[in-house]
Amino acid sequence: MSGEHVQGQFVDRGIEGVAAIAVAGLAGGIGFGAVLYAFGLLESVGILVGRPGLILGLSLVMAASVVGAFAYRLLGTLSPLEEDVTDPITGLTLGACFGLAVWVLGVALALPLWLRPLGWTPPVPYLHWQSLVALLVYGALIGPASPLAERYVRF
Repeated sequence: MSGEHVQGQFVDRGIEGVAAIAVAGLAGGIGFGAVLYAFGLLESVGILVGRPGLILGLSLVMAASVVGAFAYRLLGTLSPLEEDVTDPITGLTLGACFGLAVWVLGVALALPLWLRPLGWTPPVPYLHWQSLVALLVYGALIGPASPLAERYVRF
């Protein structure tokens, strides 16, 4: 998860690799949050934990973005896509595909079930186009940001 591909071998970079993935997640989170804010939806993210609010919404978006970046890199290292995930150009496409997959699994399918105990009853599938745009932007940012951060984050 935190390393680089060198002559067919995975090289662990330790804390630098972890920091690089977190930086990529934060970069994606900025785009994700900006899109949600532009649509007027950032405050409503707090509803997921029962407390709407701008600061809580932004905090949840940034935390989820970092976790998502680790999931993106983990999926890349566990699959035959590792060399593609470590390239910024193909990372753009793979990241957008990751954003789409997160939207389908997370927003369209899981979110309606999560919100039912909180008194909200969106349909399943929940076709929320604004979150689709936000997650596509997120993926398109973490895809290239992940390998670039791994190249340039050094202590």
